[in-house]
Amino acid sequence: MRLRALEPEDIEFLYDMENDTSLWWVGAQTAPVSMYHLRDYIANNENDIFKDEQVRFVIEISSEEYQGIAGNKTAERHVAIGLIDLFAFSPLHNRAELGIALHKDFHGFGLAQQAISMVADIARNIIHLNQIYAIVPASHAASIQMLEKSHFVCGGTLSKWLFDGKNYHDAKIMQLFLQKY
Repeated sequence: MRLRALEPEDIEFLYDMENDTSLWWVGAQTAPVSMYHLRDYIANNENDIFKDEQVRFVIEISSEEYQGIAGNKTAERHVAIGLIDLFAFSPLHNRAELGIALHKDFHGFGLAQQAISMVADIARNIIHLNQIYAIVPASHAASIQMLEKSHFVCGGTLSKWLFDGKNYHDAKIMQLFLQKY
């Protein structure tokens, strides 16, 4: 697995991920994103958390690993399977929020944990953050368990924090402390 910056060739993949309405209620998205805006984002984003207040990576696996999981052959050396972001960056408090979305075909293989470990190393050793955190629906036991396996701890419950269009849901704030003082 590797993490890399977005490239113009990722536009279709990014378009599909950003416009997956099943993910919107756990984030902040409220409307479809156009190809135009995504092209502009890729072209103008410097992928520098200090300038953009966020950094986004494409999660890729090797074509051999892809074949083992998906059962399909591909001519590509690496295949994009998801996105992982650090956003809501606070340089004053040395923290950022974590966002991760894997294509549904790649859930349950430990790939999210691997990507989180890689982005945590970047957050710790390059950006020098004190913590990264994730806000997760309290009902998403698998996501909470995955974060706990990645050494996140529950920092509390946010009551009626997320709205799915019909109901409000509690959320857990999960924290990973990176610096040891």
